[in-house]
This record gives sequence, C-alpha cells and structure tokens, in this order.
Amino acid sequence: MITRIKLFLFVFLISQLVFNACSDRVEIPIKDDESTLVYPSKSKNGIEAQIILCEGINSKTGKPIKPGIVFSVKEKSKITAVVNLANREFHLNKTLMFHIDWLDSTGNSFFKKRIDVSPNDTSSVLTSTIGVSPGKRSAGEYTFRVYLYRELIAETKFYLVEKLVDPVQALREEMVEKIIAKILLGEKINKKTGKLKDIDTVFTIGKKAKVNALVNLRGTNQYINQKKIYYLDWIGPDKNSFYKKKIELASGDTASVISSSVSISSKKREPGSYKLKVYLFNELISEKSFNLVK
Repeated sequence: MITRIKLFLFVFLISQLVFNACSDRVEIPIKDDESTLVYPSKSKNGIEAQIILCEGINSKTGKPIKPGIVFSVKEKSKITAVVNLANREFHLNKTLMFHIDWLDSTGNSFFKKRIDVSPNDTSSVLTSTIGVSPGKRSAGEYTFRVYLYRELIAETKFYLVEKLVDPVQALREEMVEKIIAKILLGEKINKKTGKLKDIDTVFTIGKKAKVNALVNLRGTNQYINQKKIYYLDWIGPDKNSFYKKKIELASGDTASVISSSVSISSKKREPGSYKLKVYLFNELISEKSFNLVK
C-alpha cells in the first residue's frame, strides 16, 4: 500500500514538473490598467492579451462603446469583449488557437468559443458578444477568460446589476413626462403684448408671409433650477426637416413660452402639409400640423 502511494506521488510530481516545463505562462498573474489579470509569457515575444469589456463597438470609429466592468441587466442589452493581442507580428507563420470562455456567478461556463487565427490573418483583435437580457442573465459577478493553446493568458471580472440609475438622466425623463407643450400657430405676433394674432392652421404663401409659433410650457415651475434644452423642428411635405431651432433655458430661467418662425414665401415653400415638432432633450413632447396654400 505504501509503495502504491509513493508511486502515485512520484508520478504526480513528475507530471507537475513536465507541465511547468511545458507551460509558456507565468503562474502568478499581474493586473493591467484595464483591470485585466494577465498571465505573462515566459518567452520574450510571447503573445499577451488585454481585455476591454463594453456595450458594443462603434461601426465608424471601431472604438468600444461605454467600456467598463459594471453593466445593467436590461432588454436587448449586450456585452462585447475586445481582446487586444500584443506581439502578434512575431507569430505570423503559424496558426494560433484561442478559446474564449464566459463564466457566470457560480463559476459555470455558459458560452465558450474556439477561434483559430491562421497565418494569413494579420489581425491582432479578438471579439465576442453575449446578451444580458433579464431572461438570460441575473445580477452577480461574472468572469471572462482567454486561452491560447488551452493555457489561460488573461481574465477579467465584471458585474451585472439590476439597473444602473443615472440621476441626471432620470430627472430628464421626469421632465419629459411632466412638462406639457401647447403649440399655437399664427401669421403675426403683437409686439406690445407678445400674443399671437390670426391663430390658424392654414396659411397662404406670400412674398413676405411667415408662420409664427408660440409654445406655451406647463409644468415647468418645479424645474426652474434645472437646465432645459428644447428643439423646435419644422417639417416639410417631404417629411424632412427644413429648419431646426435650439432653445436653451438655463438654471433659474422662468420662461414659460418659447417661439420660432419660418418664412413661407413662394421662393422657399410649396403648397402642402407641414408640421412643427417640439423636443425636450431630444424627446418629442408635442407636434402640430398645418397647411400652406397658394
């Protein structure tokens, strides 16, 4: 019995020595600036990996969108892992076999993928994306790992939370919901009273003719100390915007009326159906249709 135990220990020690001798990675990882645990290569020009987690990749710039390690569980939301490979140029003559592995809060792998990079492929970036909708994921600590020839070369922890609450965005959403905009259209504004004259929704195209809009804002009193940005957007018969006015009300501004006007001369406008849309923080809060006739 003792002989068998000694033999087992001998075989185990030999296997560990062989494994360590064959391993290309340092056993103790180091932490980089992006919170990635990197297992450095023992070789001078060995492949190294940096992991960036984000909500997606910008199709125009190729840069990560909202990188970080904390993400919210919400409908149609995704996390993309971007793995930047260093020293790729020293390994262009052979196929590189990578494995990427996503692990849940219990340590179980829920998505694993093999990526073979051929000698003809000079790319130095690997990507992988998972969905984090409520039906798929729950809040907790997760792990993303990268392997080269089945050896762990880098890993990073990330966290899913039920919902990230941005107080500024939450206040804006509240204002969009509670501020009401009533649009009045007319041909002229009385300079003394500031009131609109000849209120209508049908206007005749003329050489010096204009359509003036007054937008009465209700529900703004409780948000006087908050900055507000409005957009008054004039839409033509072709459904395209032909004039857009930005109006910023600074903190402390008590204005409850905003205005805009457009020329309806025959050189600029054609008969047809038009529309004025009012936006608060890029959210539509009111619109009104009107017609131009000859």
